[in-house]
Amino acid sequence: MQIEAGKKIDQPSGSYSDSPIIDRYIIRKISGFISGFISRTSVTPNQVTIISLILGIISGVFFSLGEYTYTIAAGLFYFLSTVFDQCDGEVARLKQMETEFGRKLDIIVDAIANAVIVIGITIAVYMKMDSVFIIIAGFLAMTGISISLLLTTYFNHNNKKGTEAKEMLDKLNNKDFFYIIMLLSVIFNQMIWFLLIMAVGTNIYWVAHKIAHR
Repeated sequence: MQIEAGKKIDQPSGSYSDSPIIDRYIIRKISGFISGFISRTSVTPNQVTIISLILGIISGVFFSLGEYTYTIAAGLFYFLSTVFDQCDGEVARLKQMETEFGRKLDIIVDAIANAVIVIGITIAVYMKMDSVFIIIAGFLAMTGISISLLLTTYFNHNNKKGTEAKEMLDKLNNKDFFYIIMLLSVIFNQMIWFLLIMAVGTNIYWVAHKIAHR
């Protein structure tokens, strides 16, 4: 039974071999344990998705407070949100409750959680620097992350064809980079790093993705 459950968990929507290292060897190890427990309860995959959203919103609130202690707490809540974001799909497979509504809910929740977190970071950085430039950077980061997430998730689900350009973009769309930037920004209490890199990088990515998949 445990072997069979493990096989069901290891069936993500994308290619497992292409999944990021941190995602595969850290987040999925933790989420697999949690998902195994949740699968034996009455909790539904969509409820797990909402838990992920709540954790993401809490993370955004803590980020907005700006102080280093709160930033560390925000980083921890962000990590938990990421873990539960992985859990919803695993629980759906374990309970054989995969639905199109659940998939779309997961995409929407991811976009909302990321937007709230970026808004929280923008507020904290703006309070320190008091510059309109920070608001612009925050807006670009929020839209860039949201568009990239929605575009790549929707396209990858509906298009199975591949080209060299598309394969290269898929490799660039690696969560490890996102996680590392977030981790370093939190540790050194320099969330402006995260804001600026996301403002530039995500918008370049989604524009390139749109051109490659036109």
